[in-house]
Amino acid sequence: MNNVPIITIDGLASSGKTTISKLLSNHLGFYILDSGVLYRAFAYIKIIENIDAYTVDAIARIISNLRMAPNKDLGFSVIYNSSDITKNLYNEEIGLEASNISKNEDIRNVLLSIQHACAQAPGLIANGRDMGTKVFPEAALKIYFTASIDVRAKRRYEEMIKSGSNPNLLNIRKSLEERDEKDINREVSPLKAAKDAIIIDSSKLNIDTILDKILGLYKISRV
Repeated sequence: MNNVPIITIDGLASSGKTTISKLLSNHLGFYILDSGVLYRAFAYIKIIENIDAYTVDAIARIISNLRMAPNKDLGFSVIYNSSDITKNLYNEEIGLEASNISKNEDIRNVLLSIQHACAQAPGLIANGRDMGTKVFPEAALKIYFTASIDVRAKRRYEEMIKSGSNPNLLNIRKSLEERDEKDINREVSPLKAAKDAIIIDSSKLNIDTILDKILGLYKISRV
């Protein structure tokens, strides 16, 4: 892992970090890790296996059968008990449960080894909320994304419209505010910028400008 270049992208929900992570992955040919998918995996497993509580034994059993496998899109598929469960992880019920699971320090700690194993040549874009502070503190470049609540709410609203939903902008704004509060103030791995992270406010910047800025920063970090 020490010889593999890593760029961490942390930040607020709907601040643009996922979009820019994908663009960076495509531009540099690096793998991309969406760390949130691992908490979704735990949520899915809890539901299908009717797990009441995450005991030490239950966590150990799950982690021994869980891994991330590189795929042709430079991402990672989630493999559990030799089956690809990735497509089963993206519904609202699992998302809500994943948010609760992310507060579990024991689970966060055991997932470190799986996330570290994703650092493969030629490089890795690590997208999440504690990538630069806890998971990859020695990353070559750390970025922290922020944006105004109104801009983020509008982005999420437009995404949901495109997907065929009928969202309410005020409800989305309230939801984002609540998520910010939980992410920033939780006791375990709270959302914050690493001390050596570059903070990018994407409120008024377009994607191309942000991409060029990060590529320039990465080039400097490699000198």
